[in-house]
Amino acid sequence: MKSLTRVARIFTASSALALAAAAGAAPPMAPRLEAGLPGPTLTLPTNWWNTDVSAAPVDGNSAAFVAYIDNGSPRPLHPDFGGTQGDGISIYGFPYIVVDASQPKKTVQFDQADESDGVDHSTQTSYPFYPIPDAAITQPHWIEGGDPGNIDDTGSIDRHMLIVDRDNRFLYELYNVWWDGTQWTAYSGAFFDLKTNDRRPEGWTSADAAGLAILPGLVRYDEVFGPDEIRHAFRFTVRHTHGYVYPGSHLAGPQIDGAPPMGMRMRLKASKDISGFAPEIQKIFRAMKRYGLIVADNGTDMYVSGTWDDRWDNGVLNPAFGALTADDFEVVQLGWQPPLAPALAVDAHAGGASNQNGVLEPGETVLVEPSWENPPSASAPLAGTASGFGGPAGASYTIDDASAAYGAPAFGAPASCFDATGDCYALTLSSPAGRPALHWDAVFTETVGGAAAKTWTLHVGASFADVPVSDPFYARIETLFHHGVTAGCSGGGYCPGDSVTRAQMAVFLLKGKLWAGYVPPPGTGTRFADVPPGSFALDWIEDLADTGITAGCDVTRYCPDQPVTRAQMAVFLLKAAHGSAYAPPPAIGVFDDVPASNNFAPWIEELAAEGITAGCGGGNYCPDSPNTRAQMAAFLDATFGLTLSGP
Repeated sequence: MKSLTRVARIFTASSALALAAAAGAAPPMAPRLEAGLPGPTLTLPTNWWNTDVSAAPVDGNSAAFVAYIDNGSPRPLHPDFGGTQGDGISIYGFPYIVVDASQPKKTVQFDQADESDGVDHSTQTSYPFYPIPDAAITQPHWIEGGDPGNIDDTGSIDRHMLIVDRDNRFLYELYNVWWDGTQWTAYSGAFFDLKTNDRRPEGWTSADAAGLAILPGLVRYDEVFGPDEIRHAFRFTVRHTHGYVYPGSHLAGPQIDGAPPMGMRMRLKASKDISGFAPEIQKIFRAMKRYGLIVADNGTDMYVSGTWDDRWDNGVLNPAFGALTADDFEVVQLGWQPPLAPALAVDAHAGGASNQNGVLEPGETVLVEPSWENPPSASAPLAGTASGFGGPAGASYTIDDASAAYGAPAFGAPASCFDATGDCYALTLSSPAGRPALHWDAVFTETVGGAAAKTWTLHVGASFADVPVSDPFYARIETLFHHGVTAGCSGGGYCPGDSVTRAQMAVFLLKGKLWAGYVPPPGTGTRFADVPPGSFALDWIEDLADTGITAGCDVTRYCPDQPVTRAQMAVFLLKAAHGSAYAPPPAIGVFDDVPASNNFAPWIEELAAEGITAGCGGGNYCPDSPNTRAQMAAFLDATFGLTLSGP
């Protein structure tokens, strides 16, 4: 294997040839409404939308702010979202658009160009920046309110447009958008790189009055009815505001003394009994207790925002939300910025009865090593306390050492307790006679500085009898299983040595990229001649083709039962990760068994350059070997950044 050091590489048309040979040349993904957001949280786990405020201090003016919102009588909550109205056009809630990296960019002319993105601020000239689908011009439901882009009702409704580039994890949001017959116009527009925690410049608006992103704060149907807890705060409105506080960046409207500021966060009181509500409502209200509500705009008091979705049942939502009032909430200390917890390591170092393989197994006592950092405005020593270690019934969960210390890590320089002081948590898990759950997770709560809370999830390994802890792919397989990308194979094992078929790969790729809760659109059974109605993974195969990752194995077939070779895997992975239009740089001849002239060579070498593979040994890649389920776990974990422990 030659060095992976690259000379400057310029894309040439020959690089695209490998795509046709590898997975079938396919057209780019068509823009979609409300499908396939990257997860498990849209923003980073350390983002303000995902900050646990359950232990945060209460603001000294909490009662006064609540009284202002009540305006003389307890103000009930209301779900400001639902489905399509009787006219078939008007909608209730925010739609959102999902595109891939190939979507062409459009120029938008702004009323407030000086605070908008997609503008050269030296000349206040707009340039192509926003990936707006052409369908939004004439078709309904792409824009808040429901009317097409060429209908001018900007004077009567907000007309937000929300667009996610799911390949790059970019979010584009527009306010008061309209197609005037020749060009797109809007009042303001904002761009958010979801891979960062960057805020808008101080004083700048976004597509929302507070300067925040809208989509990360919406109540979404897929989260409410998905397998996991909701992990973010919700956007809500109040009738008037005064100033702004972190995480807000902008004030708007009449500045009324005594009114809440933009960016203010309220949380549902821990004492509020929510046990009598439907399970999906309890999930929403639990998120309100842990993450709260953030004031994002002027509007009707205590209106909570969500997505447009015809599956919402407002006969359930409205009375449930209406049973809560502003009096059931308290205001978190204005502008509160807690320490941040970006990472967790488990069983990485000696300190108990364990094998230090990075996985908690039944019968072990392990060191648990969170990492923390101070917020930008602080440099205080950080110390934590662990509590509430538990999991499925049938095992015992013991905290042997309930304290950890982190020194005083600066913002942007997180430190683990092990590296900082060596003072970390020690937890013991018993080894019951039977595994209490196939997917076995344990949790504990860490409180740092008495106010910052974090609930950590610890996956319990030894999940498959045919994948012993000594297996070199053991941790990778446990990671894939933990993220719900696979549940194993028939018979309760994982079948690590079995080849991965093209049908299975469709499921693995989409779940790896879009997480376990993703459900593809229903398939038709007409896309490929060898994938008729009723076929295994029909929906996933057609969705993989619709996203532009593959067009099949030839003009009419997908070859669902054909094993995926390691060469084909390189193309699948890179197109899934980077988008349907992605083409790698030219090959230079890195692996001895993959000459630069090989059509797959650019894809294989880029896979190595990104650190996803080092080959099969001896300087080779083994391009024609079938990809095993064990190898597939390693490939997917590395490509999509799946980790076994962490936020």
